[in-house]
Amino acid sequence: MALSLVTGPTVEPIDLAEAKLHLRVDTTDEDELVKTLIRAARQYVETFTRRALVTQTWDLMLDAFPCEAITLPMAGVTSVTSITYVDTNGATQTWSSSLYQTDLPTAPKAPFARIQPAYQQVYPVTRDQMNAVTIRFVAGNATAVTVPESLKAGIKLLVGHWFQNREAVVVGAGIGGVQVPRTVDHLLWPFRAW
Repeated sequence: MALSLVTGPTVEPIDLAEAKLHLRVDTTDEDELVKTLIRAARQYVETFTRRALVTQTWDLMLDAFPCEAITLPMAGVTSVTSITYVDTNGATQTWSSSLYQTDLPTAPKAPFARIQPAYQQVYPVTRDQMNAVTIRFVAGNATAVTVPESLKAGIKLLVGHWFQNREAVVVGAGIGGVQVPRTVDHLLWPFRAW
């Protein structure tokens, strides 16, 4: 199983102005750094919670169709764009959406999405090769406004933490490294998908 980003987000859950307000920064000298930290913090939150925060497109590649429902490894899936597979002759085919059903829970704390054959249908037969099946799906909130405030707060705390602690190790401080604040974990745990 392999997961590959096709199209990344075009917006972030918080913008530069929100981050700078949180940081109490009123100059433009470090805008590029702050933008980078916002992206890194969003990616950290998405990895930790296993859910997409803002709209993005992904491909999930499987070696074959399983015997049971396919669970997509990311929560917040809003649509399945296509399912393609390599048939036994080596030709790429598109599995008709009328032949499968999806379960796409989208609540802020929703579990993973699932796909399975429609009633009285079966998975297509694939060629015995790696990445024979590709599932393209879209995940994440359509706008930053709909991202839960707790997750935005976690992003702001991470941005602030990384802005203040630009190195992983503080020399002469008697500690091995600067940890991510526990408050961030407390904000993110309720949203972790299982």
